[in-house]
Amino acid sequence: MFFGVDLTSAPTKLSACFGLDKELGVAYLGFLADDSDIIDVIDLYLPEAIAIDAPLTLPHGLCCLEESCSCQEESQWKNRQCDRELRREGIPCYPTTKKTFIKDLIRRGIELRSELSWRGYQVIEVYPYASKVRLFGKAMPVKTTSQGIAFLRERLEGLLPRLKPYLGMLDHNLCDAVLAAYTAFLYRQGSVDVLGDSKEGLIFVPS
Repeated sequence: MFFGVDLTSAPTKLSACFGLDKELGVAYLGFLADDSDIIDVIDLYLPEAIAIDAPLTLPHGLCCLEESCSCQEESQWKNRQCDRELRREGIPCYPTTKKTFIKDLIRRGIELRSELSWRGYQVIEVYPYASKVRLFGKAMPVKTTSQGIAFLRERLEGLLPRLKPYLGMLDHNLCDAVLAAYTAFLYRQGSVDVLGDSKEGLIFVPS
């Protein structure tokens, strides 16, 4: 089983989660609140790999995201190497510096990854937009529009035919969770490209 989490910055906004079985059928689909809820479901299914849509590491040199702390990014280019590699491909992504507006998401992602890794799970960082670009190309309607949802449902059905009975349930958040889980499947198949520095943080994208 392969599990994808479209993580939110706080439990007050539910995180879309999706489990893909080894036959590429739906094992789990739903929204979860607290990290403990996410972990409970993961412990129930024991996935081979867990893909989280959130930054799971900090740039070299940073011990935190607090601007009052003296820690500083080692690279003059700021952000992580994996973020810079995405941008060189023309794929925009959120900043991971102390000036970022997603500090809560990064903190939550790091804490969740730490807990899951401690429990023995294989956890990878993914970026569903990058997965979409690699799988579907850059010409995509905005995912929050009706055209964008229809586009994603159609493309996902093409990748995962057994998803068809559930397509009507998929909003753009669940679509991202599906893409995260599918990228986890590709990771276990060795069909991903690895972006970044292993000592700093990696993002896995479909080859």
